[in-house]
Amino acid sequence: MADYLFVPQSVLDKWSEQGKVAVDGHVLTLLAEGKSFQLTTAVRFLKMEAGEDVSKLLQKVKTVDALKQMGADHYMDSVVLGDSAYQVQQGFIAEANALRAAAAAAPVAAAPTAAAKPTPAAAAAAEGKEQDLLAQFLLENLS
Repeated sequence: MADYLFVPQSVLDKWSEQGKVAVDGHVLTLLAEGKSFQLTTAVRFLKMEAGEDVSKLLQKVKTVDALKQMGADHYMDSVVLGDSAYQVQQGFIAEANALRAAAAAAPVAAAPTAAAKPTPAAAAAAEGKEQDLLAQFLLENLS
């Protein structure tokens, strides 16, 4: 399973209107599951508008910070890098945040014990489960 998934802005807007997600700053919360994920502003390179794809960016996703480091100019749905101009789709990279401790924690009514503390393997499994939940949600709702 990938650590990061690209979510187009238009899809986030649609999900928000449908009451499926809440976005607060750079945090996406899946309302039905109560899981939250960190968002990073990014673009997906869709097609060439001018020049050649010498940087091999078509069908790739780059964060806005990465674009700045590359020396690219980004405005709305366009990115210009050197003599190449690209049409891009604006959106976010969703990264599963550090909720594995909460996902693996015992119910609130139970007294905390040493056995309730997740092992590193259990914590890694919980993180994978969160990523699987996000991936499943994205696949079911990208239509």
